[in-house]
Amino acid sequence: LQQLCAAYWYCADETYDGVGELFCGDAVLTLGSLVLTGRAAIEEFFREREASMRATGRTTRHLGCNFQAIAVRNRSPPLRSFAKVPSATGELPLPATAPAGIVDFSDECVQDASGRWRFASRFARTVFTGVGAPSFAS
Repeated sequence: LQQLCAAYWYCADETYDGVGELFCGDAVLTLGSLVLTGRAAIEEFFREREASMRATGRTTRHLGCNFQAIAVRNRSPPLRSFAKVPSATGELPLPATAPAGIVDFSDECVQDASGRWRFASRFARTVFTGVGAPSFAS
């Protein structure tokens, strides 16, 4: 499950390629006020996000931590974690500043027949927001 989250952060920070494979076909991704339903909508969001970041020179790094799988009898465990998101625009190396956000994540994951975990739902609740946070973060 931690590897699933790590793959998600890689897609958010580096390339959207492969993000759809991290989600079930009918998954729901909620990022603050933004709600995306279905793999195609999630892929499109990440594709547009990457294009915008390349055009503006914006760089992010999502630092996910405090992973906790909650044991639930006879079903996959809900996963809780949080992410700290530094963000800046320009040439590397960028100045280290306060994070653009700190976000709580609640995930429902399912395991397919091959044993691969995917997100059925991923819900992000912004706890702290700062300069550079996207408009949907609130």
